[in-house]
Amino acid sequence: MTPDTDTASARSSGVPTIVKNAASSHFSAVDLAAGEVVADLGEGRYPHTALFHPTEPVAYLLYIASAHLEVVDLEALETVQRIDQLGTMPVGSALGPAGDVLFVGTAVDLPASSDPGVLAFAIGEDGRLDPAGTRPLSRSSGMRIGPDDRLYVGQKTENEIAVLGADPGLDLKAEIPVGAEPHDLYVLAEGLVVANHAGGSSASFVDPATERVRCTAETGVDPHGFAVADGPDYRYGLFPAREDDRVAVVDLEAVAAGDDSPTERLLEVGTMTGFAATTPDGRYAVVDSYEEPFVTMLDLTDLTVAGRVEVGGEPLHVVFGPDGEECYVGNMERSDLAVLDTRPLADDRPTDVTVGRRIDGLGAKPSGIFRPEVDQ
Repeated sequence: MTPDTDTASARSSGVPTIVKNAASSHFSAVDLAAGEVVADLGEGRYPHTALFHPTEPVAYLLYIASAHLEVVDLEALETVQRIDQLGTMPVGSALGPAGDVLFVGTAVDLPASSDPGVLAFAIGEDGRLDPAGTRPLSRSSGMRIGPDDRLYVGQKTENEIAVLGADPGLDLKAEIPVGAEPHDLYVLAEGLVVANHAGGSSASFVDPATERVRCTAETGVDPHGFAVADGPDYRYGLFPAREDDRVAVVDLEAVAAGDDSPTERLLEVGTMTGFAATTPDGRYAVVDSYEEPFVTMLDLTDLTVAGRVEVGGEPLHVVFGPDGEECYVGNMERSDLAVLDTRPLADDRPTDVTVGRRIDGLGAKPSGIFRPEVDQ
């Protein structure tokens, strides 16, 4: 869900961005404006995701391999609680709509069950957690709170989305068949839940009101990530692909209408991709690369490749700053963030976009950038 603007702004004031270092044992707290790492956060194996509490200066850090999470005080920049009983391979997380429950989904087993599933933790006034409930399911992947305030959980082996009550009871409300291996879940302002299918070449748009797929869009092979742009002609959905050189551009107005073929174009970008980010005006997008040392800029007015910027290494994950003047790029080979000066995009000069600076001092493979004012 999109956070309230005033709440998000207050929360982000003075709160650092958190970067996951996929091949190190910690996350990094980064002051983007100052361009420096201000602290190393957490300790474990395979840092994965960071969630920010909606009102408290608290973040929740999830580790896949060590199967634990940490509650971090963002003012003191230190861990105040560690929870180890998460089962095996916790891969998904979400905050309840009222910010009073944290959900974690596992890909293998729960702490007291041979089945994977979902755990619920009650959040106290200080942001600390208490175990509150579990629900055995099948292999979980991404999860989101839907527009109806229920919890949507991708079920990879069952090729469906499980819908649960967003409370410690975790009552199973529905099981919605989708495409092969639903991986990431997102929520659209149009009131739909998006699931990309890691086991195929498509994405599903689920209508919570009918508990059915309203529309299916063609994508590249193994779609990953998702971004939305309020473009010059219509609203676009962008799906990068891990096993394909094409990025799918989907007409979200056609999706809302239930069109059978809402994919406007499969854009050849010359590399496999994982994530996309769009400028605030929706005119351009930047996509990363799984193989090449550059990022690619897409012109969303004429749906073409507008240019590339060499950043070195293997860029993975891209996030724009709030004013769209800078774009932050993670990397699977370097230990820094490349900061693109994207001001030329405002004047339709994509070939003038350059690496304006770098933020050094991160860990190995800083490949996930979590900004407090962005809904994760």
